[in-house]
Amino acid sequence: MDKLNAHVVLRILEEKCSTSVSDKLLVAVSGGADSMALLHLLTKNGYELAAAHCNFQLRGDESDADEQLVKAFCEANNILLYTTSFETTVYAKENKVSVEMAARELRYDWFAKLIKEHHFQAVVTGHHGNDSIETFFLNLVRGTGIRGLSGINFRNGEVVRPLLDFTRGQIEDYCADNEIDYCHDVSNDDTRYIRNKIRHEIVPVLESINPSFFETMQSNLGHIRDAELMLESEVKRFIETDVVNEDDKVIIPISKLEDYPHYASLLFEVLRPYGFNSSVVNEVISHLHGLSGKQFFSDTHRLIKDRHNLLVLPVEEVGVQHFWLEDGENNDVISINVCVYTKPDNFKFSRSPQLIHLDADLVELPLLVRKWKQGDAFMPLGMKGFKKVSDFFIDEKYSLKDKEDAWLMVSGEAIVWVLGKRIDDRYKVSNRTKRILEIELK
Repeated sequence: MDKLNAHVVLRILEEKCSTSVSDKLLVAVSGGADSMALLHLLTKNGYELAAAHCNFQLRGDESDADEQLVKAFCEANNILLYTTSFETTVYAKENKVSVEMAARELRYDWFAKLIKEHHFQAVVTGHHGNDSIETFFLNLVRGTGIRGLSGINFRNGEVVRPLLDFTRGQIEDYCADNEIDYCHDVSNDDTRYIRNKIRHEIVPVLESINPSFFETMQSNLGHIRDAELMLESEVKRFIETDVVNEDDKVIIPISKLEDYPHYASLLFEVLRPYGFNSSVVNEVISHLHGLSGKQFFSDTHRLIKDRHNLLVLPVEEVGVQHFWLEDGENNDVISINVCVYTKPDNFKFSRSPQLIHLDADLVELPLLVRKWKQGDAFMPLGMKGFKKVSDFFIDEKYSLKDKEDAWLMVSGEAIVWVLGKRIDDRYKVSNRTKRILEIELK
């Protein structure tokens, strides 16, 4: 293993981080051993650089002491320093994220702003090899695709990490040899945090089993990165060859997907950019040959299992153009009650256009209620063929205002009810119906 020195870091920056000595770098400096060593190393490499320090105001006087240490070092070495303070706990509460995630989002958003305003080519962080190994175990515990098991990359967009080949111990030795002062964040010793538990309790056990554990894990992470690249190549080929993009709709042919022996991993990678996690993807896989109309949701998209395809569509913002209905929900846009119950022996159909009954096993909840659009068609109750909704409006003598006020209830991509008018014949209650979906329009 190479000894940590300026020459080796320069080589890593050029070969593994894709930077050059002509680049202008922004160095993220917390005040800890890794970032202080990094800043010291880079002052010897001829790069044009500046430092950036975030005070997250999480540790009171200790946070202020970190900032003073970084300021003193930069002043002594004539390094331009950018500083900022964040109300991290307030941000975490307002955005409903953990404090750790809040700090990450705040600092990287600020780094991106500095890069844009001052024309830096990259932001350099002090992440080291132990951080990468801990990230592997952290993602392993949480559950992730192969991408999350490859550790930390030397370069990710504008963020570069030239210390990934070195251990925490080597970095602390470098600080000692060069008389570099640094701060110790006591929160890093708190094993209530998962990463700290991995660092202080799990990794030491593995190191006792394998004295060369760091080198072994570095090799393992390298093999996983190679496998990740091969998977990315396969995913790219599948998307370019078989996946269809139509406006805001992504169409994934099920038969083409299943041609791949590892189609579960392939589908996870295809759906990952749309916010679908591994548990949802596993559920999708289990329903590939189930009934059409089954829906799955991420925060930003929904996936519909069609007869031959998987359809991925954006979830539009809830507003006056659409909303979703679950069992028992009474919506604020239009007052609608929904309930599901077992069909009684003495069941009687509703004769009111405001109260409808559907076969609950033919309809997927949640239901989408939306405005109509050109090309919409359904099978009006009593008919055996499809009719365009626009033609139905003409038959019903809708005025322009009536058309503007019309709402459709949709299951999957099929219209089940023109609200207040007519249900779709395919979803009516029949002798085979076991459960009733009752919807009342107030």
